[in-house]
Amino acid sequence: MTNKYPVEVDGITGEVSDLPPQKGTRYRAKLDTLSDIKREMAKVYREARSGSVDVQDATKLTWMLQAVGKIIESSDLEKRIDLLEGKK
Repeated sequence: MTNKYPVEVDGITGEVSDLPPQKGTRYRAKLDTLSDIKREMAKVYREARSGSVDVQDATKLTWMLQAVGKIIESSDLEKRIDLLEGKK
């Protein structure tokens, strides 16, 4: 069994359960395009539905991802306008 997170073994039943990622561990996700944002939002949604992420935390993460998405949209529009106006 491979697992990228530590596990806990119950001493009585022998059941193995995943431990959540430790605080301070850095999560990296590619967030350069709207497709990247969409993929990450879908992941957060699935984690909230499965119960591995608290719904309140998922809501906060989704709001942050929306903000990043708006910045990407604005930046892309700015580049396109600059090109149309011949500034670059």
